[in-house]
Amino acid sequence: MEQAAATPTTKYPTRFRDPSENKDFFLALTEKLFIKRKVTPEEVARYGEYLWVGDELADKLAHKFHEIGMQPAMKMLGEALNGTIPKGSPAELKALMQQVESEPLWLNKSLLEAGARLTQRSGMLGEYVLSCVSLMGGYRSGAANKPIAFTGQLDYMASRRLAETAKFSFDVTRSGGLERGAAGFKSAIKVRMMHAHVRMMLDRSPKWRHAEWGLPINQADLVATNVLFSAVYLGGLRVLGLQISDEESAGVMHLWRYIGWLMGVDENLLPITEGEGTRTAWLAGVTQPPADDDSRLLGQALMNVPLERAETPLEKAAAWFEVQLRSGFSRMVLGDRAGDDLGLPNNPLKYAIALTTPVVFAAETVRRLVPGLTSLVVLAGDRWQRAAVEKPLAGKPAGFVPPQELRRESAYV
Repeated sequence: MEQAAATPTTKYPTRFRDPSENKDFFLALTEKLFIKRKVTPEEVARYGEYLWVGDELADKLAHKFHEIGMQPAMKMLGEALNGTIPKGSPAELKALMQQVESEPLWLNKSLLEAGARLTQRSGMLGEYVLSCVSLMGGYRSGAANKPIAFTGQLDYMASRRLAETAKFSFDVTRSGGLERGAAGFKSAIKVRMMHAHVRMMLDRSPKWRHAEWGLPINQADLVATNVLFSAVYLGGLRVLGLQISDEESAGVMHLWRYIGWLMGVDENLLPITEGEGTRTAWLAGVTQPPADDDSRLLGQALMNVPLERAETPLEKAAAWFEVQLRSGFSRMVLGDRAGDDLGLPNNPLKYAIALTTPVVFAAETVRRLVPGLTSLVVLAGDRWQRAAVEKPLAGKPAGFVPPQELRRESAYV
């Protein structure tokens, strides 16, 4: 007999920390330098309550798909995303498609384009930020990392999962990628349903510690991930020397606001401006629990992906050097305490950014001054990102298919 999903018995799960108790230096520095309007106790309380909230439309469909069987269900979803809802489809699928096909009133496609172009022109630098800052930063939480730890999708297949994450990010950030029928639109809904399926599996699992971790893949953690890919991403690009206009900043935030909306994040949680995104990122970070063994396991698995992909002795030597640079960048942005939590190497190469940032900033100045050069950089960045995504996939499409079982247990179970 299947175990029923748990209901909250406390206002917050025990993972939720009082911001006044978190003494992390980088979070305190962020608050002093970048948080113009202090986060209120009411905002803290509201954010904590979202640790119990899922995605009602997708969750209902996940339960129905479980009844139907995943193979026919995924085929049904694929047809719906291609524009035709099959006869006999459950009402839950029709409800989900009706929601994602009705564009929100606030949607501005000019801003979507501005955000996509900035992401594309970031090229290799954008990939560095997403991997070394956005993903690494997310793995540090000893609670938000649990769904990945339970499904075993990083420690035993790190390279493949990173490639699929990169493919998702690539699809949703291309020009026109979120139009109906486009690759990004399909990817966003498939990942949303993957989240719902994993949430259902973990919610029913006797191994999941609801009182400690809250609801699996809850709204609070979803918006935390969203701002890691938007506001934190913009900050990381600036650290590397990229010059970002106000329109581009607004564009990236709008792009990820819409991506979050498509993926079932509560519209009231999604930040509109970079400033709001930074406040949300700070709130998410300051209320997260400390790192644990799963944090280190996931951080080191992600760190070692370049070594995993290297084959020849020369490639392995280059991969070792790349690992040191990437780990150093993570430490410079997230702080040494975070680097220690994640088990990242700590050596003088972390200061290499002090040499590369001025070079990038100078090149960016030339880009801004030369007519037509920005468009060429966007094109070149898009091509680099496309190649970087396609090579590790090795011709195998990223299906974003939900796991059929919990492949391993958390180190803390």
